[in-house]
Amino acid sequence: MTATGWARADGRLAAPREFVASVTTIMVKELRSRMRGRRAFVVLTVYLGLLALIAYGVYAVIAPSARSQAFGFGGPTFANASAIIGQTVFSAISIFQLILVCFIAPAFTSGQISMEREKQTLDLLISTPLRPGAIVVGKLLAALAFVGLMIVAAVPISAIVLMYGGASIDDIVRQQAVLMATALGFGAAGLFFSALLKRTQAATVLTYCTVLALGLGTVMLFIFWTVVANSGPNGFGQAGVPNRAPEQIVYFNPMVGMLDVVANTEPGGGGGIASALNQLRNDPSVDPTLGGFGQVCQGNVCFAVDQNGNPVADRAPIAQAVGGYFWPRFAITFVAFAILLTLASMRLVIPAPMRFAFRRRRKDLPPLPEGPMTAGPGSGQGGTLLDETPRLADE
Repeated sequence: MTATGWARADGRLAAPREFVASVTTIMVKELRSRMRGRRAFVVLTVYLGLLALIAYGVYAVIAPSARSQAFGFGGPTFANASAIIGQTVFSAISIFQLILVCFIAPAFTSGQISMEREKQTLDLLISTPLRPGAIVVGKLLAALAFVGLMIVAAVPISAIVLMYGGASIDDIVRQQAVLMATALGFGAAGLFFSALLKRTQAATVLTYCTVLALGLGTVMLFIFWTVVANSGPNGFGQAGVPNRAPEQIVYFNPMVGMLDVVANTEPGGGGGIASALNQLRNDPSVDPTLGGFGQVCQGNVCFAVDQNGNPVADRAPIAQAVGGYFWPRFAITFVAFAILLTLASMRLVIPAPMRFAFRRRRKDLPPLPEGPMTAGPGSGQGGTLLDETPRLADE
């Protein structure tokens, strides 16, 4: 390979190395400033203490009733009572941990960029050799690193259910995936509003409005859409198979994803949570597995119904899979949502007059001169040597 080819290859590899080094620099600076004080350790201790207290409280409440319910499963066996306790504790911990992550993750990112503006240090940070994209990614990863530490630190509390039964390691892995995706999505939303707005208070308010919109607004929109779709000309409901809103609306709801994980641990393989989730999926008017019929679900079992809503006698019930449907779709949707918001934040963090200055194109390096380098008249006899330093490719 010629010298020009080596220079081009080295130039292509230099950009990723520079980006990773810049991200690492920002992360180290942010994590050092965050971990120096006692606030981080206090927040982590309070977070774990609340989870442990909730786990113990649920155990104290459910243990007496679980022992009495165990008589209905073929005799007074401690295994059945233990499984009921494990399932209930796992469900409570998962839902409460999701709620905490939804409110903690935006709090760490909603002031990352706006506080730099308020301190009048953002322009100084932009003027450094660090790329604006590296600044955004570094601040996001530094904030999410602490949130990820909180999530991982709570794994031993969730693993307590393994001693009781009712939940497996796979369920804990799914729980962690939903929590990580939620932290990434809401963290990116907080960083986006922090880059969009100049004041931290306004960015925080809009971030939590987004959290409420995705957590409660999507469910309300789904219900409203379903009610309107089933309203007749006179304003009353229509007879027959009910119409439903598109299930893609709830892909943005973290609670639906976590309930999908919890539904896999329900006693009997399909309880109230599984029945509610099955009502969100498989639009009865277009479900191909039912041969043109609609469906009504009870637990994890769905029945084919005709246009009047009556069960079809010659159609056998269909057992829907409990769990594993919504949480992967939620995780993929939220990760894509976070990527888009991060890219938008990279664009917004650059001041408007400087946005075109960062559109630099890497041009081809000039060919090296062939033959030996010639010296000036003063080379070796008081002259000046030629500058052999290669010219920069970026302009």
